[in-house]
Amino acid sequence: MIILAEKHRVVKKNFETELIIDGRALPLNHMMQETIGNIMTGFAKTLKGTEENTEKIEVKIRRLPKSIDVDAHTYP
Repeated sequence: MIILAEKHRVVKKNFETELIIDGRALPLNHMMQETIGNIMTGFAKTLKGTEENTEKIEVKIRRLPKSIDVDAHTYP
């Protein structure tokens, strides 16, 4: 372990995470990148047909112009 100063420490980085909202990339510190990466990786692991060591996960979320009612037990 490399100690940079009394209040600094080196931690492991496992993910390169980007958050883009309405075409604008938001800056994410190390903690946010790791948190989002871990949440999405954990979520993906629970889905059928997902590989154990996924290299890349992409999620796109688009707000619908109007809410619609759907059957919660069916897939689109």
